[in-house]
Amino acid sequence: WTPQMHLTEEERKVVEAKGTVLLLGRSGTGKTVCICNRIEFDRQRLGHKPGFSQLFVSRSSQLCRYVKDAVGSDEGSSFTTFDRLVGQMESSLSQIISQSFHPRHHVDFARFHREFYTERYPQEDVSALIVWKAIRTFLKGSIEAFQTSTGLLSRDYFVSGQLGKNRCKVPSQLRDILYDIFLQYQIWIKEQHLWDDCDRTMTLIKGIEDAKKNHSSIYQEQIKKSKLYVDEVQDYTQLEILMFFYIGGGPGSLFLAGDPAQSVVEGTDFRFEEVRSVGYYVAGNERRHLIPEKPKIVNVNFRSHAGVLNCAGGFLDLLFGYFPGSAKQLKKDFGLFKG
Repeated sequence: WTPQMHLTEEERKVVEAKGTVLLLGRSGTGKTVCICNRIEFDRQRLGHKPGFSQLFVSRSSQLCRYVKDAVGSDEGSSFTTFDRLVGQMESSLSQIISQSFHPRHHVDFARFHREFYTERYPQEDVSALIVWKAIRTFLKGSIEAFQTSTGLLSRDYFVSGQLGKNRCKVPSQLRDILYDIFLQYQIWIKEQHLWDDCDRTMTLIKGIEDAKKNHSSIYQEQIKKSKLYVDEVQDYTQLEILMFFYIGGGPGSLFLAGDPAQSVVEGTDFRFEEVRSVGYYVAGNERRHLIPEKPKIVNVNFRSHAGVLNCAGGFLDLLFGYFPGSAKQLKKDFGLFKG
Protein backbone atom coordinates (compact mmCIF):
# COMPACT_ATOMS: atom_id res chain seq x y z
CA TRP A 1 0.00 0.00 0.00
CA THR A 2 1.04 3.63 -0.50
CA PRO A 3 0.58 6.11 2.39
CA GLN A 4 -0.93 9.47 1.47
CA MET A 5 1.12 11.15 4.21
CA HIS A 6 4.77 10.69 5.15
CA LEU A 7 5.17 8.21 8.00
CA THR A 8 8.09 7.60 10.32
CA GLU A 9 9.14 3.98 10.78
CA GLU A 10 7.47 4.02 14.22
CA GLU A 11 4.19 5.34 12.78
CA ARG A 12 4.18 2.84 9.94
CA LYS A 13 4.45 -0.05 12.41
CA VAL A 14 1.45 1.34 14.29
CA VAL A 15 -0.62 1.84 11.14
CA GLU A 16 0.07 -1.68 9.87
CA ALA A 17 -0.36 -3.43 13.24
CA LYS A 18 -2.73 -6.39 13.21
CA GLY A 19 -5.73 -6.92 15.48
CA THR A 20 -7.34 -4.42 17.82
CA VAL A 21 -4.93 -1.50 18.22
CA LEU A 22 -4.57 0.82 21.21
CA LEU A 23 -2.32 3.83 20.51
CA LEU A 24 -1.05 6.19 23.22
CA GLY A 25 0.78 9.47 22.87
CA ARG A 26 0.84 13.04 24.13
CA SER A 27 -0.63 15.92 22.19
CA GLY A 28 1.32 16.56 18.98
CA THR A 29 2.89 13.09 18.61
CA GLY A 30 0.98 12.13 15.46
CA LYS A 31 -1.88 9.99 16.80
CA THR A 32 -4.41 11.54 14.42
CA VAL A 33 -1.96 11.13 11.52
CA CYS A 34 -1.78 7.43 12.39
CA ILE A 35 -5.59 7.21 12.38
CA CYS A 36 -5.81 8.93 8.99
CA ASN A 37 -3.25 6.56 7.51
CA ARG A 38 -4.91 3.53 9.10
CA ILE A 39 -8.16 4.56 7.39
CA GLU A 40 -6.33 4.73 4.05
CA PHE A 41 -4.45 1.48 4.78
CA ASP A 42 -7.75 -0.35 5.38
CA ARG A 43 -9.32 1.21 2.27
CA GLN A 44 -6.50 0.05 0.03
CA ARG A 45 -6.53 -3.48 1.48
CA LEU A 46 -10.24 -4.08 2.02
CA GLY A 47 -12.18 -1.38 0.15
CA HIS A 48 -13.00 -3.74 -2.74
CA LYS A 49 -14.92 -6.15 -0.48
CA PRO A 50 -18.75 -5.99 -0.58
CA GLY A 51 -20.26 -4.18 2.39
CA PHE A 52 -16.95 -2.73 3.59
CA SER A 53 -17.59 0.24 5.88
CA GLN A 54 -15.56 2.60 8.04
CA LEU A 55 -16.57 4.88 10.91
CA PHE A 56 -14.44 7.55 12.59
CA VAL A 57 -15.68 8.81 15.98
CA SER A 58 -14.54 11.79 18.05
CA ARG A 59 -16.01 14.09 20.67
CA SER A 60 -15.02 17.04 18.47
CA SER A 61 -16.86 17.98 15.27
CA GLN A 62 -13.80 20.00 14.23
CA LEU A 63 -11.60 16.91 14.45
CA CYS A 64 -14.15 14.93 12.43
CA ARG A 65 -13.95 17.53 9.66
CA TYR A 66 -10.14 17.52 9.78
CA VAL A 67 -9.91 13.72 9.41
CA LYS A 68 -12.55 13.70 6.66
CA ASP A 69 -10.64 16.37 4.72
CA ALA A 70 -7.34 14.56 5.26
CA VAL A 71 -8.47 11.12 4.01
CA GLY A 72 -11.18 12.20 1.58
CA SER A 73 -14.77 11.07 1.26
CA ASP A 74 -15.58 7.52 0.31
CA GLU A 75 -18.87 5.72 -0.22
CA GLY A 76 -18.37 3.39 2.74
CA SER A 77 -16.82 5.91 5.13
CA SER A 78 -18.50 8.15 7.69
CA PHE A 79 -17.17 10.64 10.24
CA THR A 80 -19.27 11.55 13.26
CA THR A 81 -19.17 12.90 16.77
CA PHE A 82 -20.02 10.57 19.63
CA ASP A 83 -23.22 12.50 20.39
CA ARG A 84 -24.43 12.07 16.81
CA LEU A 85 -23.47 8.40 16.88
CA VAL A 86 -25.61 7.59 19.92
CA GLY A 87 -28.47 9.53 18.31
CA GLN A 88 -28.11 7.41 15.18
CA MET A 89 -27.97 4.21 17.28
CA GLU A 90 -31.12 5.23 19.12
CA SER A 91 -32.90 5.84 15.81
CA SER A 92 -31.71 2.54 14.30
CA LEU A 93 -32.83 0.60 17.38
CA SER A 94 -36.18 2.38 17.77
CA GLN A 95 -38.07 -0.84 16.99
CA ILE A 96 -36.20 -2.67 19.75
CA ILE A 97 -35.77 -0.23 22.65
CA SER A 98 -38.82 1.34 24.25
CA GLN A 99 -37.12 4.08 26.27
CA SER A 100 -36.64 7.53 24.73
CA PHE A 101 -33.93 9.99 25.74
CA HIS A 102 -35.15 13.56 25.33
CA PRO A 103 -32.31 16.10 25.69
CA ARG A 104 -34.43 18.14 28.10
CA HIS A 105 -34.26 15.28 30.61
CA HIS A 106 -30.51 14.73 30.31
CA VAL A 107 -28.37 14.97 33.47
CA ASP A 108 -24.78 16.13 32.94
CA PHE A 109 -22.36 17.22 35.66
CA ALA A 110 -23.62 20.82 35.71
CA ARG A 111 -27.22 19.70 36.26
CA PHE A 112 -26.18 17.06 38.79
CA HIS A 113 -24.29 19.71 40.75
CA ARG A 114 -26.93 22.40 40.49
CA GLU A 115 -30.21 20.53 40.94
CA PHE A 116 -29.24 17.50 42.99
CA TYR A 117 -25.97 17.83 44.87
CA THR A 118 -26.06 21.45 46.01
CA GLU A 119 -29.71 21.12 47.07
CA ARG A 120 -29.18 18.00 49.19
CA TYR A 121 -25.56 18.33 50.29
CA PRO A 122 -24.89 22.08 50.60
CA GLN A 123 -21.80 21.54 52.77
CA GLU A 124 -20.17 19.39 50.06
CA ASP A 125 -18.19 17.26 52.51
CA VAL A 126 -17.31 15.18 49.47
CA SER A 127 -16.57 17.07 46.25
CA ALA A 128 -19.42 16.85 43.75
CA LEU A 129 -16.93 16.04 40.99
CA ILE A 130 -15.53 13.08 42.96
CA VAL A 131 -19.06 11.71 43.39
CA TRP A 132 -19.95 12.25 39.73
CA LYS A 133 -16.70 10.65 38.58
CA ALA A 134 -17.33 7.58 40.75
CA ILE A 135 -20.88 7.24 39.40
CA ARG A 136 -19.86 7.53 35.74
CA THR A 137 -16.64 5.54 35.93
CA PHE A 138 -17.44 2.77 38.41
CA LEU A 139 -20.96 2.59 39.84
CA LYS A 140 -22.76 2.77 36.46
CA GLY A 141 -20.10 3.00 33.74
CA SER A 142 -17.80 0.06 34.50
CA ILE A 143 -17.74 -3.39 32.90
CA GLU A 144 -18.36 -4.87 36.36
CA ALA A 145 -21.56 -2.82 36.72
CA PHE A 146 -22.69 -3.93 33.26
CA GLN A 147 -22.40 -7.59 34.27
CA THR A 148 -24.81 -7.22 37.22
CA SER A 149 -28.53 -7.83 36.87
CA THR A 150 -29.30 -4.21 37.81
CA GLY A 151 -26.54 -2.54 35.79
CA LEU A 152 -25.28 -0.98 39.03
CA LEU A 153 -22.16 -1.89 40.98
CA SER A 154 -23.01 -3.32 44.40
CA ARG A 155 -22.09 -1.52 47.60
CA ASP A 156 -19.97 -4.46 48.76
CA TYR A 157 -17.96 -4.54 45.52
CA PHE A 158 -17.33 -0.79 45.65
CA VAL A 159 -16.59 -0.46 49.37
CA SER A 160 -14.48 -3.62 49.78
CA GLY A 161 -11.83 -2.42 47.36
CA GLN A 162 -12.31 -5.12 44.73
CA LEU A 163 -11.82 -2.49 42.00
CA GLY A 164 -8.17 -2.18 43.05
CA LYS A 165 -6.42 0.79 44.65
CA ASN A 166 -4.64 1.83 41.45
CA ARG A 167 -7.91 1.90 39.54
CA CYS A 168 -10.31 3.52 42.02
CA LYS A 169 -8.65 6.31 43.99
CA VAL A 170 -11.66 7.22 46.16
CA PRO A 171 -10.43 7.00 49.79
CA SER A 172 -11.82 3.90 51.51
CA GLN A 173 -13.35 5.95 54.35
CA LEU A 174 -15.49 7.89 51.86
CA ARG A 175 -16.88 4.98 49.86
CA ASP A 176 -19.83 4.14 52.10
CA ILE A 177 -20.84 7.81 52.21
CA LEU A 178 -20.44 8.12 48.46
CA TYR A 179 -22.55 5.02 47.84
CA ASP A 180 -25.36 6.46 49.99
CA ILE A 181 -25.26 9.61 47.85
CA PHE A 182 -25.37 7.44 44.72
CA LEU A 183 -28.51 5.64 45.93
CA GLN A 184 -30.20 8.99 46.56
CA TYR A 185 -29.16 10.13 43.09
CA GLN A 186 -30.75 7.04 41.54
CA ILE A 187 -34.01 7.74 43.39
CA TRP A 188 -33.92 11.38 42.27
CA ILE A 189 -33.47 10.69 38.54
CA LYS A 190 -36.19 8.05 38.64
CA GLU A 191 -38.66 10.36 40.39
CA GLN A 192 -37.84 13.24 38.03
CA HIS A 193 -37.92 11.00 34.91
CA LEU A 194 -34.36 11.97 34.04
CA TRP A 195 -31.47 10.04 32.49
CA ASP A 196 -27.70 10.24 32.32
CA ASP A 197 -25.18 9.03 29.73
CA CYS A 198 -24.74 5.66 31.44
CA ASP A 199 -28.50 4.99 31.30
CA ARG A 200 -28.60 5.70 27.57
CA THR A 201 -25.45 3.71 26.77
CA MET A 202 -26.67 0.71 28.76
CA THR A 203 -30.01 0.76 26.90
CA LEU A 204 -28.27 1.00 23.52
CA ILE A 205 -25.93 -1.89 24.33
CA LYS A 206 -28.86 -4.09 25.36
CA GLY A 207 -30.59 -3.04 22.14
CA ILE A 208 -27.55 -4.01 20.06
CA GLU A 209 -27.40 -7.39 21.81
CA ASP A 210 -31.08 -7.92 20.97
CA ALA A 211 -30.52 -6.87 17.37
CA LYS A 212 -27.64 -9.35 17.00
CA LYS A 213 -29.82 -12.23 18.21
CA ASN A 214 -33.28 -11.40 16.87
CA HIS A 215 -33.00 -8.65 14.23
CA SER A 216 -29.87 -9.49 12.25
CA SER A 217 -30.82 -7.25 9.31
CA ILE A 218 -30.93 -4.20 11.58
CA TYR A 219 -27.57 -5.07 13.11
CA GLN A 220 -25.83 -5.89 9.82
CA GLU A 221 -27.22 -2.96 7.82
CA GLN A 222 -27.53 -0.15 10.37
CA ILE A 223 -25.22 -0.88 13.30
CA LYS A 224 -22.18 -2.97 12.38
CA LYS A 225 -19.09 -1.38 10.84
CA SER A 226 -16.17 -3.23 9.28
CA LYS A 227 -13.67 -0.81 10.82
CA LEU A 228 -14.09 1.67 13.67
CA TYR A 229 -11.58 4.39 14.57
CA VAL A 230 -11.88 6.34 17.84
CA ASP A 231 -9.77 9.35 18.83
CA GLU A 232 -9.39 10.70 22.39
CA VAL A 233 -10.51 7.35 23.78
CA GLN A 234 -9.56 8.46 27.31
CA ASP A 235 -12.79 10.48 27.41
CA TYR A 236 -15.01 7.37 27.29
CA THR A 237 -16.24 5.09 30.05
CA GLN A 238 -15.83 1.32 29.87
CA LEU A 239 -19.52 1.07 29.01
CA GLU A 240 -19.08 3.36 26.00
CA ILE A 241 -15.99 1.44 24.88
CA LEU A 242 -18.02 -1.77 25.10
CA MET A 243 -20.49 -0.21 22.68
CA PHE A 244 -17.61 0.45 20.27
CA PHE A 245 -16.66 -3.24 20.43
CA TYR A 246 -20.27 -4.19 19.66
CA ILE A 247 -20.45 -1.79 16.71
CA GLY A 248 -17.16 -3.13 15.34
CA GLY A 249 -18.24 -6.70 15.90
CA GLY A 250 -15.28 -8.40 14.25
CA PRO A 251 -11.61 -9.33 14.71
CA GLY A 252 -9.26 -6.37 14.48
CA SER A 253 -12.06 -3.92 13.74
CA LEU A 254 -11.07 -1.30 16.32
CA PHE A 255 -8.32 1.31 16.23
CA LEU A 256 -8.32 3.39 19.43
CA ALA A 257 -6.05 6.36 20.15
CA GLY A 258 -5.71 8.79 23.02
CA ASP A 259 -3.61 10.75 25.49
CA PRO A 260 -3.69 9.40 29.07
CA ALA A 261 -2.60 12.78 30.48
CA GLN A 262 -5.57 14.82 29.27
CA SER A 263 -9.36 14.66 29.32
CA VAL A 264 -12.07 17.06 28.17
CA VAL A 265 -15.10 15.22 29.59
CA GLU A 266 -15.98 15.83 33.24
CA GLY A 267 -16.35 12.73 35.33
CA THR A 268 -14.21 10.17 33.54
CA ASP A 269 -11.44 8.56 35.60
CA PHE A 270 -9.95 6.28 32.99
CA ARG A 271 -6.85 4.13 32.66
CA PHE A 272 -5.96 2.57 29.34
CA GLU A 273 -5.79 -0.84 30.99
CA GLU A 274 -9.60 -0.66 31.14
CA VAL A 275 -9.79 -1.07 27.35
CA ARG A 276 -8.15 -4.48 27.73
CA SER A 277 -10.65 -5.37 30.46
CA VAL A 278 -13.50 -4.67 28.05
CA GLY A 279 -11.70 -6.71 25.38
CA TYR A 280 -11.43 -9.67 27.75
CA TYR A 281 -15.14 -9.47 28.52
CA VAL A 282 -16.14 -9.35 24.84
CA ALA A 283 -13.64 -12.03 23.84
CA GLY A 284 -14.74 -14.63 26.37
CA ASN A 285 -12.74 -17.84 26.01
CA GLU A 286 -12.49 -17.97 22.25
CA ARG A 287 -12.02 -14.63 20.48
CA ARG A 288 -8.65 -13.57 21.87
CA HIS A 289 -8.02 -11.43 18.78
CA LEU A 290 -10.43 -8.84 20.19
CA ILE A 291 -8.11 -8.08 23.11
CA PRO A 292 -5.68 -5.23 22.37
CA GLU A 293 -2.02 -6.05 22.76
CA LYS A 294 0.09 -3.77 24.94
CA PRO A 295 -0.47 -0.16 23.84
CA LYS A 296 1.55 1.18 20.94
CA ILE A 297 3.43 4.34 21.96
CA VAL A 298 4.41 7.37 19.86
CA ASN A 299 6.66 9.94 21.51
CA VAL A 300 8.20 12.02 18.69
CA ASN A 301 6.49 15.39 19.07
CA PHE A 302 6.01 17.31 15.82
CA ARG A 303 4.20 20.27 17.39
CA SER A 304 6.72 21.60 19.94
CA HIS A 305 10.47 22.11 20.15
CA ALA A 306 12.70 20.44 22.72
CA GLY A 307 12.63 23.36 25.19
CA VAL A 308 8.86 23.26 25.56
CA LEU A 309 8.86 19.45 25.77
CA ASN A 310 11.56 19.42 28.47
CA CYS A 311 9.58 21.94 30.51
CA ALA A 312 6.38 19.91 30.11
CA GLY A 313 8.27 16.72 30.97
CA GLY A 314 9.56 18.30 34.18
CA PHE A 315 6.02 19.30 35.15
CA LEU A 316 4.78 15.74 34.52
CA ASP A 317 7.63 14.38 36.65
CA LEU A 318 6.37 16.52 39.53
CA LEU A 319 2.80 15.42 38.89
CA PHE A 320 3.69 11.72 38.95
CA GLY A 321 5.94 12.27 41.99
CA TYR A 322 3.19 13.82 44.11
CA PHE A 323 0.25 11.96 42.53
CA PRO A 324 1.48 8.52 41.46
CA GLY A 325 -0.97 6.69 39.23
CA SER A 326 -2.87 9.88 38.32
CA ALA A 327 -2.27 9.12 34.63
CA LYS A 328 -0.37 6.55 32.63
CA GLN A 329 3.31 7.44 32.63
CA LEU A 330 4.87 7.32 29.16
CA LYS A 331 8.43 7.89 28.03
CA LYS A 332 9.28 11.56 27.64
CA ASP A 333 8.49 13.12 24.29
CA PHE A 334 11.38 14.44 22.25
CA GLY A 335 11.24 17.06 19.52
CA LEU A 336 12.91 17.40 16.16
CA PHE A 337 14.24 20.89 16.91
CA LYS A 338 16.11 22.45 19.82
CA GLY A 339 14.65 25.39 21.66
